[in-house]
Amino acid sequence: MEFLDRPIHESRTLLLALLVEGGLGVVALAIGWLTGHWPAVGMGWTSPAASEQLQAIGLGVLATLPPLLALGLIDRFPIAPLDRVGQIAESAIRQMFPNPRLWQLALVAAAAGFGEEMLFRGLVQAGLAGLIGGAAGPWIALLAASLLFGVFHWLSTTYALLAAAAGVYFGWLLIATGSLWPPIVAHALYDFAALWYLLRSNQMIELRV
Repeated sequence: MEFLDRPIHESRTLLLALLVEGGLGVVALAIGWLTGHWPAVGMGWTSPAASEQLQAIGLGVLATLPPLLALGLIDRFPIAPLDRVGQIAESAIRQMFPNPRLWQLALVAAAAGFGEEMLFRGLVQAGLAGLIGGAAGPWIALLAASLLFGVFHWLSTTYALLAAAAGVYFGWLLIATGSLWPPIVAHALYDFAALWYLLRSNQMIELRV
């Protein structure tokens, strides 16, 4: 089997990435169960109806376009601090996946979309909004969860600020739709597309299935 023939270090790195990212979602579900706040906001196939779930997933696909457009503009019109962010990302990817496959990127992106959104938007943001209450509650919770999201991604100050901005966008999707599906789908698809774009545009390595 090809997977078993991969270098042990690379296989372990992939497994670790999946455990960390997916583990965030498991932690969020466990804390939600203990505290009585279920973080899977608006998800499920019985209530709301399955058609509404599919609609929310579709919205998540469409919501991937704005951040991808922003990525393209940043790459087209480079700014020094953002170039540094790209270098940091490239270095991290090289260390994680010296010879990445598309399915590896897809798995990690899906795990990040599920785990990080379940924790930061489903548990932290929605939970804080419920605790604070009132008209300002959702927006205060959005800011708090986004700042925490930025800190979680602190590879550099610029990187953390960009992550916080992305957190605001994903959090707004939750507020606007009332479902965690759009931020999960948009996050996962963006991560996958961004990884693919970064690797291909910089000709770091040849991506294979």
